[in-house]
Amino acid sequence: MISLRPGTLTLVALLGLGPVAALPPATLASPTARHEGLNQQEGMNMGGNDPRKATTIQTTSAKLGGVADAVMVRYLNLPWGPQTFGYIENGGNQFYSLRTWPIAHLTLKTRAKFFGRDFEPGDYVLTLVPKGLAPRMGMQVRSFQPSGNGGTFLVPGNVFTETPNGPIVASRPVEFKPGAPQSDAMRISLTSKKNMVEMTINYGDRSFTETLTMVKVK
Repeated sequence: MISLRPGTLTLVALLGLGPVAALPPATLASPTARHEGLNQQEGMNMGGNDPRKATTIQTTSAKLGGVADAVMVRYLNLPWGPQTFGYIENGGNQFYSLRTWPIAHLTLKTRAKFFGRDFEPGDYVLTLVPKGLAPRMGMQVRSFQPSGNGGTFLVPGNVFTETPNGPIVASRPVEFKPGAPQSDAMRISLTSKKNMVEMTINYGDRSFTETLTMVKVK
């Protein structure tokens, strides 16, 4: 039987994508199964080396509304390939389908509209929600308080970081579309444009783009 962490039902309700789907009748994979899943599916071409050890915290930032580094994103260059991501995208009884995945730490220095809502300056978690925990794969944004100045929930080498606690402030379904430049690991880029920043999340040859727009202070 799967035990739900506090906030899971709230997440499904917030996604608002239809009736709440029943969770798959399976238990979470053991730590051993987690390791084997990544090594066997995506690490065989690496000579037996564990690709998780190569994951490090990446940082990118962009100017918004005249404020330098107004949007900053920290993330792990996760070694996910199509098979692993498919478990998140399509759902099922695999370990990757049965939990949420906090993929990035977003820090805002200024107000911005994101996911259709106004966000105040602060720290946020971008989390992928597998199909099965919701009717469709989605992304949630949680507000959270880092421990210490410049702190983050991300840990180099730890691809199984748990989603930090914090209120869900926005969520919606997402789709990664083909046609992006090939990448062997997850990559997030920010592009400044007039009064907006485009955030693109890329894995393999697929990507998802969302816009952060400047909110004028009245």
